[in-house]
Amino acid sequence: MAAMHRMRSLIRISSASALALAIILLPGCGPRAHEGGMHSDNPAAKLYAIRHAGEARDARAVPDLVEQLDSDDPAVRMLSIHALEQIAGTRMGYNPYASAQERKPAVEAWTQAAKSGRYPTTAQPVSSTRPGQ
Repeated sequence: MAAMHRMRSLIRISSASALALAIILLPGCGPRAHEGGMHSDNPAAKLYAIRHAGEARDARAVPDLVEQLDSDDPAVRMLSIHALEQIAGTRMGYNPYASAQERKPAVEAWTQAAKSGRYPTTAQPVSSTRPGQ
């Protein structure tokens, strides 16, 4: 019985030690999502930066967002066009799910708009809330 009690104590200590070690070491496994920006190799950091630019309606981020419209990652493309729409009020015909060839004219239009700093204002501003909220 004493041996069983010692074993349970060791298991509790081991579990507590493992949990403490995980809490200490895991946060340092990689960069935090809010660190790194749009050109980060960390996908979470990139998506965080894109989302933040749109929510802040940061027009300074437009060139970087336009660059992301050619990403191989559909999530990056989707969030980038959403951020651009929040900033400029238009998608300029861009479809993040279209093929690279089909996206090309809209990417070129966005590239020109980013260089000139002028965007068509035919679209209504995007609300930050979803329907039904």
